[in-house]
Amino acid sequence: MPLTSLRRSSLVELAVSQLREQVLSGQWPVGARLPAETELAQRLEVGRSTVREAVRALVHAGLLETRQGSGTYVRSVTPAADWEPRLRRAAVLEVYEVRQALEVQAARLAAGRRTDADIAALHKSLAERQLARARARDAAFVEADLAFHRCVVAAAHNPLLAEMFGSFAAVLREALIAVVSDRGLDDVGADPAHTHLAAAIEAGDAAAAERATRDQLDPTAASLQSLIGR
Repeated sequence: MPLTSLRRSSLVELAVSQLREQVLSGQWPVGARLPAETELAQRLEVGRSTVREAVRALVHAGLLETRQGSGTYVRSVTPAADWEPRLRRAAVLEVYEVRQALEVQAARLAAGRRTDADIAALHKSLAERQLARARARDAAFVEADLAFHRCVVAAAHNPLLAEMFGSFAAVLREALIAVVSDRGLDDVGADPAHTHLAAAIEAGDAAAAERATRDQLDPTAASLQSLIGR
């Protein structure tokens, strides 16, 4: 059965839906190798990058698996009950990989460039974050957490860095709220690490600022990876 051409918006989501339908219908049995990326792109009439993202999503959902140097194979024709939440968590993890690299550099720069106004903004946003966490309101906490990190990036005084953070902050916000609400991910970073980061930036200690940033983001990335694999 041929795959339906995709001509509308949200091509990745539509490609995921189409490929998932084909897998679940038995178009390719368990253990079968899918057609090459180029062939799938031609069948769907989308770009190879769209196919690549769709395949990655179904790998995270547990339906497909990729084998280095061999191709993509059907792993299961039984969808996990939580496959949509898994996809959301997978998207968050990919954003986190970018976020980790960006914020480590931002923290180092902030330690050397912060002003008195930056320090005041950091302490204010840290207090607001702690208050939001105490109230246990998921959306408010995510907003407060991102506001704190936005202050860190602002203290780096690099307009391009700030623009890059802003470009994916909205995606990160929506995805984190969905994940926290869905599976009760308790936090997007430990409070002590945030306190240490603010202190390191205030002290002008770039190495300590980098460590504190990693201490915040690495455990959350690990938790997301663990949740995806369930």
